[in-house]
Amino acid sequence: MNMPARLLALAVLVSSRAAAGDWPHYRGPALNGSTQESAGIFPVGGPRELWRVQLGTGLSSVTVADGRVFSAGYQGGKEVLQCLSATNGRVLWTHSWTAKLGNYLFEGGPRATPTLDGNRVYMLGADGHVACVSSANGKPIWEKNLVSDFGGRRPEWGFSGSPTIEGKNVILDCGGKGSSTVALNKLTGDIAWKSGDDEAGYGSPVIATLGGVRRVLILKADALVSLDTTTGTEAARFDWKTSWKVNAATPLLVGTRVVVSSAYNHGAGAFDFGGGKPTQAWFTKAMHAHFNSPVAYGGFVFGMDGEAGKRRAALVCLDLANGDEKWRAKEVNNGSLIVAGDKLIIVTEGGELVIAAASGTGYKEFARKKILSGRCWVQPALSGGKLFCKNNAGELVALDLGGK
Repeated sequence: MNMPARLLALAVLVSSRAAAGDWPHYRGPALNGSTQESAGIFPVGGPRELWRVQLGTGLSSVTVADGRVFSAGYQGGKEVLQCLSATNGRVLWTHSWTAKLGNYLFEGGPRATPTLDGNRVYMLGADGHVACVSSANGKPIWEKNLVSDFGGRRPEWGFSGSPTIEGKNVILDCGGKGSSTVALNKLTGDIAWKSGDDEAGYGSPVIATLGGVRRVLILKADALVSLDTTTGTEAARFDWKTSWKVNAATPLLVGTRVVVSSAYNHGAGAFDFGGGKPTQAWFTKAMHAHFNSPVAYGGFVFGMDGEAGKRRAALVCLDLANGDEKWRAKEVNNGSLIVAGDKLIIVTEGGELVIAAASGTGYKEFARKKILSGRCWVQPALSGGKLFCKNNAGELVALDLGGK
């Protein structure tokens, strides 16, 4: 149930409804851009800055566990996976590999986000390099390459989907013929299964229990596919064709309903996997999420409508049940967002931090503060009351939002 929102002297009340949790995967612990934490108070001057560091160019977001922060950037001809102290931003270790910047129509650098699993960290580079390293010291446990080892096809803008852990395996969108999706033994990197012929998309695989069966959902270059997590056997498919094969927003799972959205005049749709044969529930042109995925709260979906860099972009709220537009906020001109409690935490493309109500009744903004310069396409992460925000140039800032 939504709690009443209250504006107090241009501040936002953010309190922790549950014990602060880690943020171990792109899109958070539930793979859906949400956390059980809520936003805390920040005054007119903005939230307290804890530290700020430069990680190198790239769109890699942040994961957090056990007081440590993990991300990646491009430095000196290499992609660099980094572990930092969440307390002060001090670099604890790095692991790197030779790579191309890949700055075609944007800044370039690594696109995926490190995935944490126990004492291991998994990272996918833009050219297909897969690294599994020790979370304690960054020493490699195993390394593979999606192209040379598994016949993968590098998408035009580089591999971007973050590794997803399921049981004993790590699942990756590989894009090869006969190896569109690969599951590797997470301890050894050996192939567990491979499946399909689809070209890779740019989002991340999402794990779901649908009809009592574990599935992996992936938005490929031309389709949304559902695969059996044990064998890779295809269980369902929906065509989803977009200009230039740019399906970049990760699917949003809400119960047994999956929401996908793409830019370039495509739109958003919802698919029901609740029982029997999966079906499409609705389609709308009201939301064209480019690559930052929507979030859901209270029966509503919140996401960006418009391509990055376009002034007409806006934050939009849709009814999860039927896709109807509830409201549109031109005050938020593109960017990325997560949901914390009943608040939206938004980082605009221009580097402003915005806190707003996650409500279907209308756009209600509580606070706004410029926190980063340059272009900001990277999704924020919240853990233990600390908000981590990063721009495309690789500047990472940690802010105190008051949660515990």
